[in-house]
Amino acid sequence: MDRMLRTIPLTLLVALCGAHTRVLAQVRPLPAVVDSTRLAAAKQLLDAMGAVDLLLGGMKASLPGARMALPQLPQEYWTRLQDSISRAAPEVLDSLALLYADTYSLEELHQLTAFWESPIGQKVRATQPQLVSEAAAFARRWGARVGYAIGASLGLN
Repeated sequence: MDRMLRTIPLTLLVALCGAHTRVLAQVRPLPAVVDSTRLAAAKQLLDAMGAVDLLLGGMKASLPGARMALPQLPQEYWTRLQDSISRAAPEVLDSLALLYADTYSLEELHQLTAFWESPIGQKVRATQPQLVSEAAAFARRWGARVGYAIGASLGLN
């Protein structure tokens, strides 16, 4: 039991990150040095996108499901985890900014920022959390239906 409780935090972190962990596992290492002008432009873009809030919000939104899956963890664990996620914003921003600055030219960063600051970009930003939530609910229902059908075809249900 003790061994299981020690492995839960890592398992939970992977689950909270969801698809992001699969994507991050495929990402090249963060560059050691990036032009400071591009880095500043990348941070401005990420702010316009609301990228950090969306990512951290998604992690926080997954906590209730994780709590249900891991009822043996004390309330203090969940409180500390939520606090840790909240405090991670600057680190997440810095890491994402490095990736964006390394991927896009300064001109591309400015063009992307102009889109996100435009009325349609702001609408995308405002509606994206709800769309992501609805898409995740659809994916869960679809996955359950497909899983049940496969289980039934194998005589497991």
